[in-house]
Amino acid sequence: MGEVIEYAEIARARRVRTMRAVHASCRRIIADSVGAARAELAMAPPEEWGVRVARLRKLEELEAYAAALG
Repeated sequence: MGEVIEYAEIARARRVRTMRAVHASCRRIIADSVGAARAELAMAPPEEWGVRVARLRKLEELEAYAAALG
């Protein structure tokens, strides 16, 4: 007789793979956003620096948080 594989285990493994793929995709998007924010800051006029720096810091914090999650 064949081995019985529990459906719950298969479903859990599928969810984990999907979550990891989504998380990796999100981390790539955030990293690209950080790079774009740095480029925009470099080209921004001085009167916009404050807003641009604040946005960059928030993106960097989000990137660090996402990296800490795995």
